[in-house]
Amino acid sequence: MKRNQTFKQFGVVMAIALSVLACVGGSLGATATPVPSNTAEATHTPPPTRTPTPKPTFTRRPTATKIPPTPTPAPIGVSVISDSLEITLLDVVTHGHIVTGGSYYYYSKPGETFIDMAVRVRNLNPGDAVLVQWSYIYIVEAKGTWYPLYGVTRRVERDRKFDAFNIDFDFEVNGDDFVEFDDDTYLRLIYYVVDDPEQLILFGIGDSPQIGFQIKK
Repeated sequence: MKRNQTFKQFGVVMAIALSVLACVGGSLGATATPVPSNTAEATHTPPPTRTPTPKPTFTRRPTATKIPPTPTPAPIGVSVISDSLEITLLDVVTHGHIVTGGSYYYYSKPGETFIDMAVRVRNLNPGDAVLVQWSYIYIVEAKGTWYPLYGVTRRVERDRKFDAFNIDFDFEVNGDDFVEFDDDTYLRLIYYVVDDPEQLILFGIGDSPQIGFQIKK
């Protein structure tokens, strides 16, 4: 009798163990890992899996008349003018992974990285808004020309200081949607590029002069 009870208990334990393994196996195939609800800062609790994020869809490249080559691109912090828009790339940082909406982690593949860009666009004719498609807010890097994988904007009063890195991002950019520029608009832009500190990456909006930078290490 004691031997039968022992086998029954062992069978229960094995059933529980198999159930736990089945749950874990399902989570390893997920494309994104939810952050626990009590996580204060996402970067403090890395997920157990490394899930590569897909490369953003290759956008149609504007014609040479839309994006003229710039012999000497402007550096970070120097404004360029395109019609009534004054464009300033304020800063660029890199990330091995990003967290969207505080809910999901996405990791870069070896040899690639996310770049996180803070940009200010000032309308020199306030009250006369300018509309630009996301597909024309672009970078040129080793593998091609891309519009942002993620992009968010915040319109503020003219000359008001604002840190674009404080804007949370959530949804992937639709290249056909428009951004409206009036007064000062801050943008936070996420692109996925080749991780090469030697390459010169070019940034521009529409037919603006380009701004050049290299990945910081």
